[in-house]
Amino acid sequence: MKLPSPGFLLDAFIQVCRRFPATMLAAVTGVAVLLILVESGNSSNEELLARIWMAAQLGLPLLTGILVWTESAGWSQGRRWLAQGVGVAALSAYGWYLYLQPNTAFEHLHVPRYMILQLVAHLFVAVAAYLNRRSVADFWEYNRRLFANFVVGATFTMILFAGLSLAVLAVDQLFNLNISERIYARLFILLAGIFNTSYFLYHFPQKYEFENADASYNAVFRNLCKYILIPIVGLYFLILYAYGAKIIGTWSLPRGWVGSLVIGFSVAGIFTWLLNFYLPQYDDSKIVSLFRKWFWWIVLPLTVLLFVAIGTRISDYGVTEPRFIVVQIGVWLAGTCLYFLFSKSDNIKFIPISLGLIALSIAVGPFNAFSVSKRSQTGIIKNVLERNGRWENGRLKQSSAPMLQAEISQVESALQFLDRREHLESADWLPMPLDSFQKVTTAYTNSGRIMNWLGLQSDTAPESSTLSIQGNQNHGATDIRGFTKCYPISLSGYRDAKPPAGYYFERSKDGQKIIWLQVKDQKTSALDSFNLKPVMTGWRNQSQGSYLELSPEASIFDLNGAKGSLRIRVTDAEIEEIKGTFQVNYLNGQLFLKER
Repeated sequence: MKLPSPGFLLDAFIQVCRRFPATMLAAVTGVAVLLILVESGNSSNEELLARIWMAAQLGLPLLTGILVWTESAGWSQGRRWLAQGVGVAALSAYGWYLYLQPNTAFEHLHVPRYMILQLVAHLFVAVAAYLNRRSVADFWEYNRRLFANFVVGATFTMILFAGLSLAVLAVDQLFNLNISERIYARLFILLAGIFNTSYFLYHFPQKYEFENADASYNAVFRNLCKYILIPIVGLYFLILYAYGAKIIGTWSLPRGWVGSLVIGFSVAGIFTWLLNFYLPQYDDSKIVSLFRKWFWWIVLPLTVLLFVAIGTRISDYGVTEPRFIVVQIGVWLAGTCLYFLFSKSDNIKFIPISLGLIALSIAVGPFNAFSVSKRSQTGIIKNVLERNGRWENGRLKQSSAPMLQAEISQVESALQFLDRREHLESADWLPMPLDSFQKVTTAYTNSGRIMNWLGLQSDTAPESSTLSIQGNQNHGATDIRGFTKCYPISLSGYRDAKPPAGYYFERSKDGQKIIWLQVKDQKTSALDSFNLKPVMTGWRNQSQGSYLELSPEASIFDLNGAKGSLRIRVTDAEIEEIKGTFQVNYLNGQLFLKER
């Protein structure tokens, strides 16, 4: 087989850029941002770069879908460019919106929403050309090609990465070049971001209608369905039915994670069913026809098991985003089963279109997962406290009346849920501003201070809590007059390789001190230690939760010892409190030394 020449690869890349200019712009932007992040490490712009990358990654499927939609509709080249320009503008606005969001709520609110939007965008690519009267057979063949294209491209990418990585390693070891390990990350980013994307788009279908002869099963797809996917899915369903029989036999409620299994196995089954959709026309084996005929009848009872499992969790702990998503997926599964059981058309476009609409409503609809969860957890607090005389005129109220420990745990869990998403800051049912609740040594979080104000103490309160610290690097020059040496530091529980000679610094075993060490004549000796307790206490007292962003001035602090002084400019750190005792889990930044 003749390998493609560099000229061919360049020509293919140019063709892809001509047909998918906006998608390739997103790919190049994402790769550039990742390369900057790999090179810069802890940078003051890391947060902004990460959000740019998220918007660029969302742009890959979204902008591809926009082009497919406009091509299939027969739009002119100018209108296609305009539509993609609108998409780029929308992504830019979304990236800026992400940048403006609070850090502590980001992982709980914006990351889940982003993942759902990614799913919607990928489903859009699958159906963009078929939101019309084009045949189901064309739709199936189009998506089969996309799937095969993706698998082949990913395989080639991993083979290239493995081969080139081994080549770099061999050159590094044989010629003692001391190549940075970052080269492997750079190589993977370039291959996954540029090569894999270009390969996929180069082999993207040029048309959206196919001849009957095109839509067929090759040996790989046929054997994949018959001998691998269908037996595996059958085993999954057998396990779930056995578990359902156990529930009925013992008359016990299902475990919480059974819902995830039902969803996971059902998704695997639907994927297999779609691949198997036309296989009975080309293969008359019994297993193929039986799977095609009975699949939805098998899935339907499992949706009942799913609703029982998630209903139990919601009745005990209220609605959260994951539980809301499980309920919505359960509704979609049940609706899809009923559609294919009783519909005469078996239009498989129903699957991605209905799933996309459900997902979109979860992310941004008027009854989205995040707003419904907020109302549910707030309702738990109101109902429990109202029953126990701690709620009056729509606000919290102090009381000394005893409460059941189970109810205290419910209130604490709901307050922590709202606190992690920064919903307490806008809560109109608090009797005073959030920062007015008294800080005590046993409660540093907003939810903990509210619990303390209510006079409630949970016996399940955690014995430890962590605080993430982000330094501010926008303070200009650092005054280092009198300090003679500068060291980059990365203090953690893991020991870095000590230098052959000279000074270096480590975190003490208890995480409360910085140890100043010296290597001389191949012997290591401790010269001094610097107490971090006052710094950690100050950080904790400044914090309002589990995250603290330092001011430019507070990002620099001094430590004094017997033999010298340190000036530390912190970039990021994490401290942990265990039963009232602080320790540094890690601390990164620059250290300036003044010897005495």
